[in-house]
This record gives sequence, C-alpha cells and structure tokens, in this order.
Amino acid sequence: MEITNFNMYKKKWQVESETVIKPGLESIQKALRKLGNPQNKHQVIHVAGTNGKGSTIAFLSALAKEHNLSFGTFTSPSIVDVHDQIQLNGENVTEEQMDKAFEKMQAAGLSGMLTDFELLTVAAFLVLEEVQLDLVFIETGMGGRLDSTNVMEQSIAIIPSISIDHTNFLGDTIEQISWHKAGITKANGKLIIGTLPKEAKNQINKEANEKNAQILEFGKTFALQENTYTYGKIIFKDLHPQMLGRHQLSNMALAITALIEGGIKLNVSNVQIAVNKANLLGRMERIDENVYVDGAHNEASINALVETIKETFPNKKIHFIVGILKDKDYLYMLRKLEEVASSFEFVNFHHERALSASVLYKHCLHSDKHITKDIDEMHIKHINKSDMTIITGSLYFITELRVKMVN
Repeated sequence: MEITNFNMYKKKWQVESETVIKPGLESIQKALRKLGNPQNKHQVIHVAGTNGKGSTIAFLSALAKEHNLSFGTFTSPSIVDVHDQIQLNGENVTEEQMDKAFEKMQAAGLSGMLTDFELLTVAAFLVLEEVQLDLVFIETGMGGRLDSTNVMEQSIAIIPSISIDHTNFLGDTIEQISWHKAGITKANGKLIIGTLPKEAKNQINKEANEKNAQILEFGKTFALQENTYTYGKIIFKDLHPQMLGRHQLSNMALAITALIEGGIKLNVSNVQIAVNKANLLGRMERIDENVYVDGAHNEASINALVETIKETFPNKKIHFIVGILKDKDYLYMLRKLEEVASSFEFVNFHHERALSASVLYKHCLHSDKHITKDIDEMHIKHINKSDMTIITGSLYFITELRVKMVN
C-alpha cells in the first residue's frame, strides 16, 4: 500500500522498511510488544469491509464530536498526505507528533522489521497512545484477518459491506473475501454488520460461533425506516445525513449501534445534528458548483454511485472524469457509468498502477468521449457548470487532482 509523504519521516529517523512482505501479523505484533502494546490503551471500534468503511468512521467521528467525546482515527489511504490518515478529534496529526512516534520506533530498533503500512500503523498507535481518548476508530487497510490493524486484544467490529475487490490478495470469491473480513471479530466480542450477501453471512456466522461473538445485523437486530432508527427501546427520529446515497443510511445506523454497544449514552438532538454534519472527503464530495468527486473503484461502490446519481440527479446530464488503477474491473465500471453518462473524459494520472486513459477510451461504448493525456493539463475551474460533473475512479486519482487544485 502506497503512503503519500511518508518517506521523509523514515529518512529523517533512519527507520527503513522491510523489503520482503511476510504473511501474517507476527512482525507487527513483535514490534508492538517492544513498544508496550500501545494498541490496547483505548476502547477501539474496528471497521472492515469492501465499501462504507470511511463513511462509517465519518459518522462515528461526528457522533463522538457532537457528544463532546475525545476520539482518534486511523484511516487509509490518504486524501492529501499521510497526516490526514491519523487524526485526533478531527484534526490531522502534526509533524511533531509523527516525529515523536518515529523517535520511539527508532529507539525500539524497528528499522527493517516492518512494511510501510505496518510502520504507519505502529506510528498511529503511538500517536494515539499519547492522548487521553474516549474512543478510537480504526479502518483496515485491506481485508481484516491479516491486516496490520488487526492487533488489538479487544474491539467492537463493524463490517458495512462485502463484495469482490482486491482479488489478488483476498481471493476471488465472496467466501474467501469474507473469511478475511470476518477475522476482525474478537473472542466474546461484538460484530455489527450491514446488508451482506448470503455467502458472506455464512462465513461471518461461522467466525462468530467459533469465537462466541454476538452478531448485530442491520434490518434485523436494529433498523432504519423513514429516517427513524430503532434498536430495542432506543429510538432516534428525523435523521437526515448530508452524505448522498441510500447506502449511507445503513452506514449511519451501524455507527450509532456501535457507540451504543460501546456504552455511550446518545442524546436524540445530538444524534440528529451529528448525522447531518458527517461528511467524508472523496465520497460524493461537492468541490464546486455541480462538481462532485467520488472514489468509486470497485463493483459495489460503482453500483452505489450510479444508484445515488439516479436518485439525486434525475434528468440531469452527467459528465464523468475518470482515472482508474489497472488492477480494477474497469469494464464493469464503464458499463455501469454508461447507464447514466452523457459524456466521458479519461485522464492519465501519475500513479505507478494507473490504467492508461487510452485503454478506457477504447473500451468505452459511449459516443461522446475524449482523453486528457496528462492530469496536469486538467482545468477544473473551466468545467461546464450547467451539467453535473462527477470525478471518479481511484482515490489516488482524486488525491492528485485535489493537490493540483490546492497548488
């Protein structure tokens, strides 16, 4: 996993990455033991899943903030640079805090022990350890069972969705992928799930039975109907998230349930305010008049994006600006986007795994399409604001565009 702007810390503190990726969690667990197991200091809510992880953590963060709780988050990938992946009460980690974490890693002799993402995960736990926090929200990098973040002794687990993605690493069936995701479930713990395929639920039920864990399921244990959340005798009415799309209602309900299970007493008005304030960079994010960015990069997220467009912008002309990584199912993505598109622009961006815009152009069946040969040639401010423009594909593509806009 690539980590933006991370090498400067490794170089400054002479902490090298492991060049050979070792399977399993043994290396990072050993490293954390050297540091006194900082991952176990706080109450953690751990989020895995194919899509919805970032949105669920956005709801968790907004709810915590509105209830005057102190909280930390570790998410991936970065939106601008590595500092936005670790946050304290919604504020990016500072260079001073990262320096302190790397100083500890250097002193513990971690150089050469860990991969980049493992190093970043350890840095996150060290930063979070320094602060008294009510809650910590952790997003898996990839999968779950063998992910570097899956090192806490106890946590409340959330899985918003499971579909096909990262097949090179997680397997090419729902059952195989679900085995990875279900692995974040802790012994005698609680697992909160969204609407999942039958094959996924079978795997998750097996995991929960083996670990004596309790499953709380959206639509069964707790529900959301007509903007009203219910869980037993707990009822929150008039919930109106600003994040677009029906799927966000499920993510919102998962977040509320996780906090309830974490022993947090929620206030009705605070919940209403929080879910309306919750937002996430790069997920149907409005960046200009009639211009949105959405990092839809797999089958489930593209389905959600197209459904959201149909619900929110009916009868509007939709211009897509697209940049995708070459290991994604771009043919499926194109066919779905073509259902609602009025035109396409395919862009070459600088990521080492970026798919050539010419490949997208060749396989796109829409008649109104063109190529921008280099992302540096794009001019967001000159986009026709009379139509809806959706910039989508890889989050790395969106990050490059965001940096270009800032500069």
